[in-house]
Amino acid sequence: MGARGRFPVWRSDCVDNQQERTGPHRVRGLRRTHMHILVTNDDGLWAQGIQALVAAIPAEHTISVVAPASPQSAKGHSLTMHKPLRATRVEGYVHSGVDAWAVSGTPVDCMMLALDELVKQRVDIVFSGINHGDNLGDDLPYSGTVSGAHEAFLSGYPSVAFSTAFPRTGSSGFDFSPIAWFLKQMLPLIPELIGINQPLTKSFSSALNGSLFLNINAPNCPASEVRGIRVVPQGRRRYAHRVTASVDQFGAPIYWIGGEIPPIPQEGTDVTAIADGYISVTPLGIDLTDYVLLGRLLQLGTFADLMPTP
Repeated sequence: MGARGRFPVWRSDCVDNQQERTGPHRVRGLRRTHMHILVTNDDGLWAQGIQALVAAIPAEHTISVVAPASPQSAKGHSLTMHKPLRATRVEGYVHSGVDAWAVSGTPVDCMMLALDELVKQRVDIVFSGINHGDNLGDDLPYSGTVSGAHEAFLSGYPSVAFSTAFPRTGSSGFDFSPIAWFLKQMLPLIPELIGINQPLTKSFSSALNGSLFLNINAPNCPASEVRGIRVVPQGRRRYAHRVTASVDQFGAPIYWIGGEIPPIPQEGTDVTAIADGYISVTPLGIDLTDYVLLGRLLQLGTFADLMPTP
């Protein structure tokens, strides 16, 4: 596989037995490899993608799953606020030892319930996915998968959203093996990236500043066919023909939301990386401020100076 060997070698040996704490999750001298991983998605608890993600996590880690009881695709960052939520414990999910809950709500609901009520043990990192279909460019605000990870990040937890591209023309089904391969390479690095242990390098420490919110997309193909890994920014993917008008059986007008993706190349973005057969890694954040426009507005003066008094 083209990406093989690109990750640093993980060392799990203990330097000494010193127990001096240097942070909420860090013990100097002890290199902890065990993590408590919280998993959610938007396709529902019984979707193939989330089960493939849970199965790909080595048994040495503690796994909790809190996911929607039914599909919640394209729910974005929506909350359920005007009716109660129900959470049902599920026994024997994927393999023994997994603590799983099905929630009658959205991915964001799941994260709030998990982090504030259902999951009692401290969570180290949150995984959302694997989504059935890529989440690229303009998809991100609408994606329940990305929003589940986003809510965890807003709540102060490192998070990663995983998605697999839609099947290529002429093929059927989803191949989650590229994400499973990527996860195998990534998991040993996470304790360093999120500050459980001493960072791999000072540059890692300063660049991440203790935060981690990633959007990972993989092509829908066998892992052996993936061309490599690209760290890229979010691109644009504007849909055409987003509304389709029709009529119901009684002749009343109805409308379907969807759209077509114009084949517009965007070099150096997540959109092109997936189209070229690479796994895309996109760091995300919270701040929506347009700093260029902010600077221009500040140069012009305040709105109070520009507008007449009522």
